[in-house]
Amino acid sequence: MTRSSSQTGRTDVYRALKDAIQYLDLMPGSVLHEAELTQHLNCSRTPIREALIRLSGEYLVEIYPQRSTYVAPIDFHLANEVAYMRHLLDSNVCLLLCRQKACISEAVEQTLYFMERAMGKDDVLEYIRLDNAFHRTIFSVAGHDLIWSSIANSRAHYNRVLVLDLKRPGMLQKSYQEHLQIVSSIEAGDAATLTAVMDVHHDHQNTDAREKAIRAQFPAYFSND
Repeated sequence: MTRSSSQTGRTDVYRALKDAIQYLDLMPGSVLHEAELTQHLNCSRTPIREALIRLSGEYLVEIYPQRSTYVAPIDFHLANEVAYMRHLLDSNVCLLLCRQKACISEAVEQTLYFMERAMGKDDVLEYIRLDNAFHRTIFSVAGHDLIWSSIANSRAHYNRVLVLDLKRPGMLQKSYQEHLQIVSSIEAGDAATLTAVMDVHHDHQNTDAREKAIRAQFPAYFSND
């Protein structure tokens, strides 16, 4: 979380806390102390409490009155539901552009350049932010900015799994190559290749094996559901 030089507004507090949780700056199971958060975010306790209640409603925070407030453990079911929703929407938008053989290289060229640099540095958080920028551009080119906003607002649970997933050996490289294939297959009008890539890109299939592998490496971060 970044400390503000001036009094932080309610929306900024909520976004800062949500980003810290979804990108694992605040790890699952961490105790959230209001006094520490008010000092770190340079705000009063009221926006902190409001943000925590809001995040509790999104299943990202667990509040136990008269006891403590914790960052919720990662729920694979919620993460997989978001991944599947994103797969359906993302695939349809990409196939729409594929049928048009849309020229998207120029629109995503800079983002891909920085994604490659982030991959080279094993900078998972920067890579994920650039990944979001890549797909946001795809939706924008297709004229579906509103749909992307809906996806972005609901993907916190997916992001928490994604951070851990991309820390596994070879996963950044796999993801980057898939992005290159998405661009090339859209521009070539190759729907078959695009569909094959999209079927693995969001990892909505073979979720049991993926969950087992991530749980084995990071067992303390997950719910037991």
